[in-house]
Amino acid sequence: MEKNDDSSVQSAVYNALRNNIMSLKLKPGTVMSTQEMAIKLEVSRTPVREAFIRLQRDGLVNIYPQKETIVSRIDYSKVEQERFVRESLECANLDIFIDSSSRKDFVNLELNLEQQRATISSGNYNTLIQLDNAFHAYMFKATGQHLSWNVIEGNSNHYARIRLMTVWNKDIMQEIILQHQKILSAIEERNAEYAKIYMKAHVHRLENLLQQTVKDFPDYFVPESIPAEIRFAARLAEKNDI
Repeated sequence: MEKNDDSSVQSAVYNALRNNIMSLKLKPGTVMSTQEMAIKLEVSRTPVREAFIRLQRDGLVNIYPQKETIVSRIDYSKVEQERFVRESLECANLDIFIDSSSRKDFVNLELNLEQQRATISSGNYNTLIQLDNAFHAYMFKATGQHLSWNVIEGNSNHYARIRLMTVWNKDIMQEIILQHQKILSAIEERNAEYAKIYMKAHVHRLENLLQQTVKDFPDYFVPESIPAEIRFAARLAEKNDI
């Protein structure tokens, strides 16, 4: 890692660790040490300690002084709060975008969808998520609502991780792209009511996949944050599979 000055090194370490957590390369519950990360990133322990503090503020790690630092597990109560913020801002922005969008905007979003479809054959879910983000970000940037998009990006640490986990098969990847197409078609028809219906369905899709996700990755979640009926259903399904 290139060392220009203290602040740039700290930022680089923070960004590297944050990206690895958000991409699930560092899985929820992973134990990290300052020394281990310093060796891996070829830096001193100081920028790693500073990065851990920033990540703790983001809710992405839990620091236990003199013991260990652990990648935070996904808290579903926070997923719900982050989803609420996203849904509210997305729907409010749709009204503005539908009134102001041009043919060029539709072409650019269609191009994004074509790129999304290209991820199906390769099964590249990380690229799909990046294109998904770009699809939504485009509409906020087109309306000049940069702050709203920054709020969504800065407050989606739990939502974004479970969102990544729920695209790990091609059927779901195709479903996401279909939802985007429905949203775009409604926008092109200047139909705000249907655009919002499709947007809400898109943002809420995690709820329909939660039971299977909890069953497949129980150690990734804060157990008490999962609704009881989902926890018990996942346990029952797991026992039936044995």
